[in-house]
Amino acid sequence: MRICTKRNILGLTLVEMLMSVGCGAFILAAIVVAGVAMQRSYAAVEAYSTAEADQLRVLDYIALDARRAIAVCVSNGVLTLTLPTYYSATDTTATANAPSVANVTVTACDGSTVTPVTYYASGGIININYQRTGTSFTREVIVKNSSGTVTSDVTTAIAKNVASFTVNDSIINNGTQANSLSCSIMFFPTFTHQTGSGAWSSGGSAPGSGIGSDGDWYAIDTTATDPTTIGDVYLKSNGSYSKIENVKATTVACNTFLRNPIARQ
Repeated sequence: MRICTKRNILGLTLVEMLMSVGCGAFILAAIVVAGVAMQRSYAAVEAYSTAEADQLRVLDYIALDARRAIAVCVSNGVLTLTLPTYYSATDTTATANAPSVANVTVTACDGSTVTPVTYYASGGIININYQRTGTSFTREVIVKNSSGTVTSDVTTAIAKNVASFTVNDSIINNGTQANSLSCSIMFFPTFTHQTGSGAWSSGGSAPGSGIGSDGDWYAIDTTATDPTTIGDVYLKSNGSYSKIENVKATTVACNTFLRNPIARQ
């Protein structure tokens, strides 16, 4: 008796193996590209939300302090607001002072104010147009006692990626009849182009090749003589800057009434 066993041998040929490996590689590549694109999109959305929150925070802070100020001064791109003393002391003997509705006064920045609140862009330099450029926007609160001695000095960064801070100095020429405070803050568009290893800087004209290094970014600020160029963004590559089309830095403005009853009538 003869027993015959029939077996089917299953497998892939070399051509089939190469085709399957190739298709798998394309699928994995597509997954990696999609993942990277999603990560970049998430980072851009997060940076955009952070920038928007910084812009609203800056405007709210300045508007709140400007409405409460009894004196204001502007010097070299620094805005100083003097707030009234609300209580007679800081201990248990403190009593509330009577509120005042007197007009705000424009004073020299001599440091003699009781509770000055100062706004400026930190981490940079003062240019010839009295603007400070830096990476953060700072609110500094200095508390002094009746004899002028500083009892508290608190500095808080309330925004980052700030290109410039400009205060309308026409308020200085209005004397005691100043009605409003106008200022503008420019933010670098980091949510559009991540800086990576590069750094941001700003100025009033197109950057020269001697500024910064490859990978750096540059934005035209409000000192530009041509207003149509304000906010233009440049990237340095191979030793020279080139303009990035369809990209603008964000500028927010604040125009707040000061402590002036006449202005509200």
